[in-house]
Amino acid sequence: MLELIDPLILTRSVHLAATVLAFGTTCFMALVTEPVARAGRAPAADYLALRRRLTWMVWIALAVAILSGVVWLVWLSAEIYGAPIVAVCLHGGVWSVLTDTRFGLVCTIRFGLALVLAALLPWPATRLLQITAGAGLIALIALTGHAGATPGTAGGIHLASDMAHLLAAGAWLGGLPALALLLAYARRADDPAWRGLAVGAVRRFSWLGIVCVGALLATGIVNSWNLLGGPRDLVTTNYGRLVLLKIGLFAAMVGIAAANRFHFTPQLPARDALRALQRNSLAETGLGLCVLLFVGAVGTLSPSGHAHSTNAEVPPDAAFVHIHTNEAMAEVTIEPGRIGAANALIRILREDFSEFPARSVELTLDPRPGVAEPPASRPICPMEPSR
Repeated sequence: MLELIDPLILTRSVHLAATVLAFGTTCFMALVTEPVARAGRAPAADYLALRRRLTWMVWIALAVAILSGVVWLVWLSAEIYGAPIVAVCLHGGVWSVLTDTRFGLVCTIRFGLALVLAALLPWPATRLLQITAGAGLIALIALTGHAGATPGTAGGIHLASDMAHLLAAGAWLGGLPALALLLAYARRADDPAWRGLAVGAVRRFSWLGIVCVGALLATGIVNSWNLLGGPRDLVTTNYGRLVLLKIGLFAAMVGIAAANRFHFTPQLPARDALRALQRNSLAETGLGLCVLLFVGAVGTLSPSGHAHSTNAEVPPDAAFVHIHTNEAMAEVTIEPGRIGAANALIRILREDFSEFPARSVELTLDPRPGVAEPPASRPICPMEPSR
């Protein structure tokens, strides 16, 4: 089984959790608490104190997201170059990954969106812009994952589905800590207006949760269709087992949410119901953090739907890809699989892995983005058959 206590997995998980919290809390303020507060259901002074705490929650989440994003970039650069972290920091490796790769471009855009969101937070009148910046911040993560690497029309559908999946998860899971904080305020306050605010907020958040859960179910099916080879992969591969664990935790979260909506919400504004809803919101948050840990791990694995059997011996330090078309298959091995001088081995095969009689094979290398040079093509020399 995959080792979850891995620096890259933990960094990815922390970054995703911080991004989810920032986006979800922003949505909670804009779509839940402020519409209810404008209806006159909360004391103005006390509500301003709550809003300040929610704003600080977003600022802290954005700071953690930026810091963990930098760590993620540095760690990935070290893996790409096959060099120590200090070396890639001192000798320009991190800068090259930041400026010459799509991952770096996405990081730059998301960093800018985080700063925009942080700057707009003190002004409630800009909530729409805040949601837009937060949506870009979380949705663009899809470009750094498996969906961003899927080509063609199917890849576009997969990418859109993954973005919607992230947005729905952020709005629901990311709003749960804010809901728990609001319920804590309502429990402690003697003013009935606070309980009115809690009732209105719980009901609005419940409807938001229903929409998000529906979106998560639909997009989860699309993503599984693209990334899993079949239901059997859920128990026979590391990737599938992590997906199955995610599904189980998601089902538990939905079960708690259903209990909140159909059992505890009708009992509001009783204190016991407020206490139970606060406790369940924290429980859902804990389950959601476990889900994000699995998401961080899943992103480091090759999807079982993209895995193909091969009879080639792949060296442990090589980069390997299997390309499957209607006409033939190609297996490309780059050794070593990192920046620098390397050897390329290309095998052209039929569906049964017998040799495909290709007249010639050509390898084309595109220059780095921003480099004004044409692609370089080289013919591949046939290897002598082994004896």
